Amino acid sequence: MVRGGLLGAFFPFLIAGAAGCGSSSPTAPGADPTVVSDTFTGTINPLGTDSHTFTVGYAGGTSNASVTVVALATVANQTPQTITIGVGFGSLNQGVCTPALTIPAAAVGAELATTSSPFLAGGYCVLVFDNPAAPTVTEPLTYTIKVNHF
Repeated sequence: MVRGGLLGAFFPFLIAGAAGCGSSSPTAPGADPTVVSDTFTGTINPLGTDSHTFTVGYAGGTSNASVTVVALATVANQTPQTITIGVGFGSLNQGVCTPALTIPAAAVGAELATTSSPFLAGGYCVLVFDNPAAPTVTEPLTYTIKVNHF
């Protein structure tokens, strides 16, 4: 079940004025967008959240993005996990990632993409979370995610 419509949703209230983060340089209007891949790692606890910032540099209009959960493993002994976790895109609000689009059950290896070009040039965040409505994280896990954007 998609919450907030991550797949095919549009979130115009995410403004480009969100804190400029990451290392992408703006692309000149009219230029073809180039895919930028950012890989993030971290730890998520039961019912926990974690987030990372990235910058969309394409200034020629709106664009799409995607997130892939690349790996999940236990902190204790690095045993790979096949559970789902929540992911989402949003903006920073006083240093907190406020998601606008979420999917509460992202499987390892599945690329989850937006399709309605909701991203303007500017700063955004990606959120990783244990879905409180249907928790799957039973012990601390390390994760790796990949965000593709323009």
